[in-house]
Amino acid sequence: MSSTGFGQADSIRGNQFELKGKIINRISLTPHCGFFAYGAVIEFEIIEFSDSNYKQDSIAVVFTCPEAYGDGFFEIGKTYTITVSDENKTDFEWTIPNESILSKYKLDKRLWVIEADKKE
Repeated sequence: MSSTGFGQADSIRGNQFELKGKIINRISLTPHCGFFAYGAVIEFEIIEFSDSNYKQDSIAVVFTCPEAYGDGFFEIGKTYTITVSDENKTDFEWTIPNESILSKYKLDKRLWVIEADKKE
């Protein structure tokens, strides 16, 4: 007797986009995630962005639990490649102390970082 099963969970929700950009403004990191889930909005000058409908020269994205990227990861002027989704990847809300930054960008939805890499 044999049995075969397959399962798949869609871990990424919404539309995905690729962003290459440089951090342009002061970075306000949050307390470490724990009882509260923290996120931080970080602004980038766009070098390349896969969403051809977006026309501004800069953009803001939400990094969840930014401390997970380690000390020294976020630096003004450094170049990053980032994968973002236009939907929250979790079933809970995030505390984002600097979320007011998002209001100056013409985004239909917040962009949530899925993956990020700093270029040396």
